[in-house]
Amino acid sequence: MKKKIVINCEKGTKKLYDEINRSRYFRYIKDLSTIFCLAAALGYKNNKYKELSSLHSGGLIRAETMERNTDVIRFIESLAIHHAKSLGILSDERRVYEIAEAYANGGIRILYSMIFDNYQEGDFDKKIESEILKIWQNKK
Repeated sequence: MKKKIVINCEKGTKKLYDEINRSRYFRYIKDLSTIFCLAAALGYKNNKYKELSSLHSGGLIRAETMERNTDVIRFIESLAIHHAKSLGILSDERRVYEIAEAYANGGIRILYSMIFDNYQEGDFDKKIESEILKIWQNKK
């Protein structure tokens, strides 16, 4: 994928990303790409595709940050292929990221809620483990 693409988030959600990043679960992560991918995965899993209605000025992260990790890129491409139901989507790099942005937009509040709502020590670990187990069991 090409460089200099900015991954966007909806106006008002950047603060959610920042609060999640400061949580004890993510505070050692240097960029927001992990949180973005988790939000996109949760948005996809919960069928929460929500296009961005207004953009946070400055964007969220640069695509080149995520391009260092081929697993992340393959995940984002997989979301786009599944959403578009066509491999042809991969020829439109900006659209691939827009699809991931929409799923992340739909999932960021779910992730935030998993971490902060009715917080008790270890809750997020248990919740994310449960989600992964459900996905794995459905794939069998």
